Amino acid sequence: SRECVPTQMTNQAANRRLSTLMNTLIVAAGYFFSRILGLVREIIISAQFGTSPQLDAFKATFGIVDMIYLVVAGGALGTAFIPIFAGFLGEQREEDAWRLASATLNLALAGLVVGCLLVAVFAEPIVALTVGSGFDLATRILTVELLRWMLIQPILLGIGGLAKSVLESTDRFSIPALGANLYNIGIIAGALVAPWLGVWGLVLGINIGALAFLLIQIPTLLAVGAHYIRGGWVATTGVVQVLRMLGPRLFGQAVWQINLIAIASFASRVGPGAVSANNLATQLMLLPHGLLALSVGTVIFPQLSRLYAAGEIDSFRKQALAALRMVLFLAIPASVILGELGQPIVRLLYERAAFGASSTILTTQALTAYMAGLAAFTASEIMVRSFYAMQDTRTPVLIACVAVVSNIGLGYLFLGIGAGLAGLALAFSIANTIEAGLLLVVLARRIGAFGRAFWRAIGGMFLAGAACLITLEWFHRIASIQEPFSTPGNLYHWPGDFLTQALWVAVLVLVGLGVYAGLAVALGIPEVWVLARFRRSTTAIKHTDRETS
Repeated sequence: SRECVPTQMTNQAANRRLSTLMNTLIVAAGYFFSRILGLVREIIISAQFGTSPQLDAFKATFGIVDMIYLVVAGGALGTAFIPIFAGFLGEQREEDAWRLASATLNLALAGLVVGCLLVAVFAEPIVALTVGSGFDLATRILTVELLRWMLIQPILLGIGGLAKSVLESTDRFSIPALGANLYNIGIIAGALVAPWLGVWGLVLGINIGALAFLLIQIPTLLAVGAHYIRGGWVATTGVVQVLRMLGPRLFGQAVWQINLIAIASFASRVGPGAVSANNLATQLMLLPHGLLALSVGTVIFPQLSRLYAAGEIDSFRKQALAALRMVLFLAIPASVILGELGQPIVRLLYERAAFGASSTILTTQALTAYMAGLAAFTASEIMVRSFYAMQDTRTPVLIACVAVVSNIGLGYLFLGIGAGLAGLALAFSIANTIEAGLLLVVLARRIGAFGRAFWRAIGGMFLAGAACLITLEWFHRIASIQEPFSTPGNLYHWPGDFLTQALWVAVLVLVGLGVYAGLAVALGIPEVWVLARFRRSTTAIKHTDRETS
């Protein structure tokens, strides 16, 4: 029997590793498919509406709608509710857990309904003073009408978000990931009926998608024993703890949403189509950010939390710096490729039907400027998670406030000197670089100097990125002579030129990645081999699990 104990422990360890890996893959796959569906959504919408005033009105409402959801419900569900709820379950206090969930639902639902009613009543002055300040009268009226009907969405997402938090607390990740993707599918369905319903099809799709996000989770909620307990409010056990943890995060999310509303307001003053073009460029920027920073951040957050709680600061520091180096290693070539090949990529994805050459040019201007700050944007995500793991929500929020003030101030300045949409995107990149720099300084003081090896690797990554940029620029210039449609203007024709353009972009992407990876190997940047070892270790874990089972 003694010999069986090590074998059982080995089996349990292998199963735990496999379980962690599978949950990581589920989270990463959820982010991946969400971004891909979001990209498909924008392709379909852009083909239907281009960068028209109707789409401007639709996109402008999102800043306000998202602010209601994130400020009232999103922060509570993301950072405050889960630790307390999961703690109750871990202590076998199931009734306290469900009582807390019920009370949180009551408070979140009350806040969402009140917030939506207030926005509905004061929709006209809110739009006139914020996201629609640069619109003409007809577009502003349409924005108000769309906003009022879209206020159904945050209520449904709020309830669905609480369901998602409950399921993730019980290690059920697949259904919430599926629900998040159903939301995008609902919007895509709305875009497909736009030829008959116009922009109102998008509103219908958003509300149907939010409803699907909620409903798909209900059977699994019932399966884990969820039940509603009436009468729970602030006095319920655990609610005060949730509210106490919530404060800094709510403030930070409110500031971030104000920042997005300010950007949309500035964009509305650039001219027709600017809001839509800025939104498309932002979505393309968020694609690598979601796949890299959010996926890695989601995986390392619980690991960093456990290391800090155990007092293993040296291990905490190594883990945080390893994650930071990895996201930068991947984000730098992504920013170079999307920045240098922005126009052909935008053209391939969107330029057809109502989305013409002028829309491509406008979107590319914003995308290129956004790429200047992508590396800093992704790095900030990892550093912010590191502070959260140290149970410090105040420091990253204060630094984020500095970034938001910088973004709004620079955006206003660049808009005043005629920099247009590219100026607004550049302001965002500069502000994110300032935020990343401040986070680096404070984090180094908190966990110790990063060391020469860290800075040597980062320097090598930027050097490899510069070589990638120079190579792509050289090839781009040669290709523009051979293929005139690769330059801005009306020389590209859908669908005849699509395949040639796609092959050309694919070749340049491979060349750029080859130069970057080759120089990284030559400079001895270890992240090249870390990726290879990760792939081998993943295979080894699966092989171990098959043997022990």
